[in-house]
Amino acid sequence: MREQKLTESNMAQSPSHSIKTETGWRPDLRAPVVIALIALLGVQLLLALGVSLSESHMTAVAPRTPLADFKPDQVEQVAIAGDKDAESLTLSRTPEGRWVLSDLADFPADGAKVDRLLTQLAEIKRPLPIATSEEARKRFKVADSDFERRVVLRGKNGPLTTLVFGESGGFRRLFGRPAEDPAVYELPLAISDISNRRDDWLARDQLQIDGTKIAKIGVSDWTLIKDKDDWTLEGRDSAVDQDAASQLAMKVANLAYRGVLGTKEDPAYDQQTPKLVLKIDLDDGKSRTYRISQAKESEDYVLKDTDRPYYFKLSKYDLEGLLDLKVDSLLVTPAKAEQAETATEADKPQSAPEQEVTTDEAQVPAPPPAQAETATTQRTPENPRDTAEDAASEPSPHAETTPYPTPAETAPTEMPAPN
Repeated sequence: MREQKLTESNMAQSPSHSIKTETGWRPDLRAPVVIALIALLGVQLLLALGVSLSESHMTAVAPRTPLADFKPDQVEQVAIAGDKDAESLTLSRTPEGRWVLSDLADFPADGAKVDRLLTQLAEIKRPLPIATSEEARKRFKVADSDFERRVVLRGKNGPLTTLVFGESGGFRRLFGRPAEDPAVYELPLAISDISNRRDDWLARDQLQIDGTKIAKIGVSDWTLIKDKDDWTLEGRDSAVDQDAASQLAMKVANLAYRGVLGTKEDPAYDQQTPKLVLKIDLDDGKSRTYRISQAKESEDYVLKDTDRPYYFKLSKYDLEGLLDLKVDSLLVTPAKAEQAETATEADKPQSAPEQEVTTDEAQVPAPPPAQAETATTQRTPENPRDTAEDAASEPSPHAETTPYPTPAETAPTEMPAPN
């Protein structure tokens, strides 16, 4: 009897225990699928943590702040490098405040262009970034090892900022960033503003002269001398074409060049056999001697000023009118004299031709204007018949010279009436 009661009691408790076992959630966590999902989530969390640790230097920068924090007058040196083996240059400020190309024997640079670039860079505000990933920096060519331009600005105490520039995003739109900022920005610049070619930064006035100070222009076989306002040929009595001489002086005073080849002499310049040696004397006692040759296997010409160490590169266009210059083109020839005389005669004012008067017009006296006007003003008849009678009775001013018969002479003779 007791065993029966225990059995019934166990049977009453067993359903409840079974239900509790089936509805528990802990056994489900041990399922293989759940374990795999938990492991995958852990891997993702570890990856995210690793990325954040590897780019811990990435900080959000407030937009519209300066892209580079510097002032133009703080910059003492500008270094511009191209990608890989491309050309590079260094612009330095001298103690006198002039800009020179340090790697071109301190050849004078275009100071206004350098100052303009520094002002542009200092005024650029940081826009919203267009990308921040390493893959984006490579795509826009602004990565640390893959870029179009790298600009380093240095002051008296060291580097001020480093800027990296890449591909163009449109007209005067350039992708770039500060070297310490991983974000990529679209900036209002052109790649030509930060050229890495030395020729783009040269001062272009190093061969220019004040034309009013030129006193002599000479070559191997003739010399032009300026006497006050007139040009003459030294040792010759030939008349000089003043316009041609003035044009030559202007050409020499404004000689242009394409580039600077450096200071080292090269046999390829062929300076030993020059095409032209031009000597220029100034009225202050200074002088210049240009030795101009054509480079071997090239269409370019090389000019060397004896007073300076630089070799200038010129084109045929720069030397137009100098290489083929002959002394005869500077003289007044009979043809030029005749042409000048013709031009002078053409400039003289010409009187109007006299109008011929015919005999008939000379014999017919014109009525005095005052009398004709008086007669016109006094004759205002009220009756048209009076006007006709007055016109018939008034003699014509051409009556004496009119060859036509009068009405009385032409009237028909009256015939007698028939009986």
